[in-house]
Amino acid sequence: MGNTDTKTNWMTIDEAATYLRCGERLLREMVSNQKIPHVMFAGKALFHRERLDAWLLSQEKPIESVADETRVGSLSNPEKFDIILTCPREEIDSLITMLLEYKEGKEHFVNGLGRNLRRELDQSNYRSLPTKVYAQLSRWCHPRRHTERENWAGDIARRISVCLFGRVIDRTFHPSYRS
Repeated sequence: MGNTDTKTNWMTIDEAATYLRCGERLLREMVSNQKIPHVMFAGKALFHRERLDAWLLSQEKPIESVADETRVGSLSNPEKFDIILTCPREEIDSLITMLLEYKEGKEHFVNGLGRNLRRELDQSNYRSLPTKVYAQLSRWCHPRRHTERENWAGDIARRISVCLFGRVIDRTFHPSYRS
């Protein structure tokens, strides 16, 4: 008798699509564009499990990508971010007051940004921001959600960023925050 083991290293389109967790249509497109390792046998594409695994691993993006380039607190970034000398203090103070008074001071996250900015700017005499507050401001400049709160506070944060740094700062990461 022949081998009765039904598990094989070779898969059909539908088996490979299930294995890769993608649609058959996408897989057929990739085969026709020669974007994925396969063998044509009897007019049908077959995929070897080990070669698919190796191909998938070759598609993996390294960790040191754009997110790492802007990572606050990494060796390539300073401990503090210098503020432009001509920043308009009155305008910044007015914007911070708006953050502090948002929802009558009962909105923990928005009010917290205002408190942290005011404290750090006063301590440095408007010369620099520490990495953690810089990261906090950057996250508000580029909110992931677009609720009324995020849109309102994001607009204020972007205006503060332009006043302090002459541009809207990029979204950055600080080790103390969960992504």
